[in-house]
Amino acid sequence: MLLTFKRQYTSALFISQVKGKEYYSFLQPYIDFDERLTNLEKLQQNLTRRGLNLDVKDVKSMWEFYKSVHTNKSKLELRSKEISDKLVPLFTKENLTTDEQTEFTKLKLQISVIKYDLKMIKNTLQELNESILEKLFQLPNELDGKTPIQSPVVLKRVNSLNEPSHSDKKNHIEIGRRLGLLEYRNPMQYYLCNDAALFELGVLSYAGKIFSADNMIRVAGADFSRSLVIDGSGLNHEDPADAFIIDNHSDVDKNSPNRMHLVGGASLISFLAMHAKQLINPTHFPVVYFSTGRQYTPFRPGSNPIGLFTVCQASAALAFILVKDAKSKEYNEQFERLLNVVCKLYDNICDHYQIVLRSSSELRPWESMRVSFELWSPFSKQYIEVGHISAYGEYFSKRLLIGYKSTNELAFPSVISGTVLSVPRLLGCLLEQNPDKFVIPQKILEHMPIDTSL
Repeated sequence: MLLTFKRQYTSALFISQVKGKEYYSFLQPYIDFDERLTNLEKLQQNLTRRGLNLDVKDVKSMWEFYKSVHTNKSKLELRSKEISDKLVPLFTKENLTTDEQTEFTKLKLQISVIKYDLKMIKNTLQELNESILEKLFQLPNELDGKTPIQSPVVLKRVNSLNEPSHSDKKNHIEIGRRLGLLEYRNPMQYYLCNDAALFELGVLSYAGKIFSADNMIRVAGADFSRSLVIDGSGLNHEDPADAFIIDNHSDVDKNSPNRMHLVGGASLISFLAMHAKQLINPTHFPVVYFSTGRQYTPFRPGSNPIGLFTVCQASAALAFILVKDAKSKEYNEQFERLLNVVCKLYDNICDHYQIVLRSSSELRPWESMRVSFELWSPFSKQYIEVGHISAYGEYFSKRLLIGYKSTNELAFPSVISGTVLSVPRLLGCLLEQNPDKFVIPQKILEHMPIDTSL
């Protein structure tokens, strides 16, 4: 099968032309396709396990063709320099002999032809950037060896599931309205009221306390980001279903491949924007951050809205860790450390939850491994992911040039991150589990901005 992709658009990671106007990218991603295409069998297994029907031989042939054109360009540039070096003394000499005049005419003709060929090959490379290179950059991340092939694996189940005795189970929207806690209209518009609004503040405050106690650094991220970072994260920056686009931002041409997007300060993209094109001091690793705040995620057309489980604006807690090497012991230790910290958080706010290692077909293209924290939804009769931790390896750092110096060479750190807690999803599950009364966990109650002694 030929390497084909549904999405075809102008990448913000490469120099591009849109409607005849040229735009320059702030950075050029690190290209590691020679390394990735070394083991074709492994790459093919990766694609197959993710459910992608792609032939790696076609991928390799596209890359080899791109390299051959690039090699021809380099040869022409070298030849152009050689001829220019020969022409310089002839240009400066006043009286040329007959042989020198003949040589001068011949060299001028040669360099004229070479310049024309260079112009044509540069145009070809521009087209290849927009056709081949951009498609190659849509290849998914390498799978972690721990990721299950067939189906998800439950790593841990805390306490037993106690279903409500009510035979007629209500969804959390009905329960929230009846208890005066929630006003829901659609995924874009909802309001938390009374104790639910205080619960939102309390749970984020408690999450911040847990992370700070583990020496994680609190960071306030930016709510907005450019298309460059959206594209670098693996999303389609032109698709309003992937990331909100600010249409009336006057500083940017509407056709520009580098628009402004609303993402939220507690989002992965906000942290990636903070580190893009940055050289980190290797003595500072591991870098361990967290943020509590907003996330903005568009509601995808055609999807079924499920109340608070699919809202576009969510208060959330996000963790972000940078480690030197994904193959190191430290990388696994940092993942386990974050996992244990998040478990401590859920142990104190949930009677029952489970931790699930997602299968390869469930991962997003940029994930190599994903661990989910799930609560039971009695109305939906299924577990709902209320938080997750993912391993990304060097996927983001190579695309966004997040680097560090290692033995005089540029190296790329590996990322561990995840929305460890989504407040709307947590609230929805807790409401359904106790439909008659909003039972606020004691630890959250202690951190709510109210006098609990009253």
